[in-house]
Amino acid sequence: MRLFVRDLAGRALPVEAAADASVDGLKQQLAAELAVPAAEQRLLFGGQALEGDARLGSCGLQDDSTVFLSLELSGGGKKRKKKTYTKPKKIKHKRKKVKLAVLKFYKVDSSDKVSRLRRECPHELCGPGVFMAMHFNRYYCGKCHLTYLIKKGDGD
Repeated sequence: MRLFVRDLAGRALPVEAAADASVDGLKQQLAAELAVPAAEQRLLFGGQALEGDARLGSCGLQDDSTVFLSLELSGGGKKRKKKTYTKPKKIKHKRKKVKLAVLKFYKVDSSDKVSRLRRECPHELCGPGVFMAMHFNRYYCGKCHLTYLIKKGDGD
């Protein structure tokens, strides 16, 4: 019986085999012709894999049938289990946009004199115009990270 074997490159290769020959015998014959080891070959016909000692005639192969050759693929590992989270997602901080926020740094008195309400950073990296943040026990510059601690008096 003459079979056509479609190899990995898509070429159809004619192969002569007996109807009572085994699938393993066909794999050995293809290994000699194509230089693909028989252990790595996978033969497909009619959507089913041809395995082991089965006879070619019993697999449904007839004269001029086409058998597809592919390689054994490694893999087939277990499907990963979907992760279940115990805590809800952390909500990201949204920055609040305050209109005319610069007004909290200055005060204009009745004689149109402008005075600064916050302390300016004395560091040479910052210069005038960079104000220090006022915390309950310290002044802090966010630009140069200069910190001054505020000491409470004994009588307070």
